[in-house]
Amino acid sequence: MKRKWKVVLGIITAVFIAGFILYETNKGLEADLLEVKPSSIAKTFEEEGKVIAKVERTIYSMYGGEIVKIPVEEGQKVKKGDLLAVIDSKEFGFQLEQLKAQLKSIQGEEYSTYQEPYESKIKSQQLLVEQAERDLETAEINFERIEKLYSEGAVSKSEYEDAQNLVKKAKNNLQQQKEALSLLYETYKPTSGTKQYYTGRKEALKAQIELLEYKINKCNIVSPIDGIVSNLSVEKGEFVNPNSPIMTVFQKGSYEVEVYVLTEDVNSIYPGMKVKLIQDRKNEDIVFEGSVKKIAPFAVEKTSALGLEEQRVKVTVEPKIPKTLELYPGYKLDVEFTTEKRANKLVVPKTVLFPYGDGYALWVVRNGKAEIQPVKRGFENDRDVVIVEGLEKGDFVILNPQLKGLKEGKKIRGRLH
Repeated sequence: MKRKWKVVLGIITAVFIAGFILYETNKGLEADLLEVKPSSIAKTFEEEGKVIAKVERTIYSMYGGEIVKIPVEEGQKVKKGDLLAVIDSKEFGFQLEQLKAQLKSIQGEEYSTYQEPYESKIKSQQLLVEQAERDLETAEINFERIEKLYSEGAVSKSEYEDAQNLVKKAKNNLQQQKEALSLLYETYKPTSGTKQYYTGRKEALKAQIELLEYKINKCNIVSPIDGIVSNLSVEKGEFVNPNSPIMTVFQKGSYEVEVYVLTEDVNSIYPGMKVKLIQDRKNEDIVFEGSVKKIAPFAVEKTSALGLEEQRVKVTVEPKIPKTLELYPGYKLDVEFTTEKRANKLVVPKTVLFPYGDGYALWVVRNGKAEIQPVKRGFENDRDVVIVEGLEKGDFVILNPQLKGLKEGKKIRGRLH
């Protein structure tokens, strides 16, 4: 009786195993499928860009000294002409008072019968000539800097003209001092030329007084435009050198994007070309359009994240910023350039292909079963490829060609992706 039950149990087990094997064979292999449909494919590359203000002015200290006042702070809105910083001008003030005193002294001397020894007058006038030469050299150096900034649009026309006038005044002052010195050499002791002599000295002093008044005025630094203060790099009590940048003022809302492109890629870019701008966000990236505004005519050397020296060309992009998006100078954006594009093509991921004979093939599902389909490749990018032969619209491609158990004739239960 026990043997009979064992036989029955064995038969039941065998039937169960055979049924399970038959079920597993007939139920098919689960696979992710892609339905082939006409779509677009493009070659693209991305570079990191930086938002810059279209209208931006770097504020410089024209003269060195201690910062005694900064009535603004980072992010503050200012109007054209608002005070931004004050540099200590006491030294200029002392020099100004000395010159004014000298002018009074000369005016008194002119009416005095007292005559200084001729040699002392020569020495005094030589010192004035030397001072005038130093003033002219300083004015010319300052004008060269202002002229360069003006050509770049970094300073106003009035500042440019002020610097230009300052050079003219310094030249006039030097000429007057030299003429005064020549007059002293020509006359042993001023007699008939005394009036002309004193007039020259007074005019020279007045020119120096005007120069110092100009310097004192420029120690009060004001905003050249309406805008927002940024890059404030100094504090009250700090000492700055001449021509040091102390802050920036930019106009909000009018921006461009600067991106540096490798020289081997820049030939595929042209003015007016549409680009995609991407701002990374934690929850969802913000994507909007832009267009290439201009391309620099030269390359510069840049260091990559891996420390490699690369030759890159600056490309300026005009963004179409969504009204809901807040951007500021210095923000980073990814810039996607599309260099080639094909439309209405049968496109599959490169990962579905595998070497087959002299070419490539992929797995398709026809009549519910897996088949190897040789194909011919066409246009491609880093991720996808156009199939020009071997596929038809509506075919189903197996996405994982390395799927365990996959073989020709295998029944497939697909999941569309």
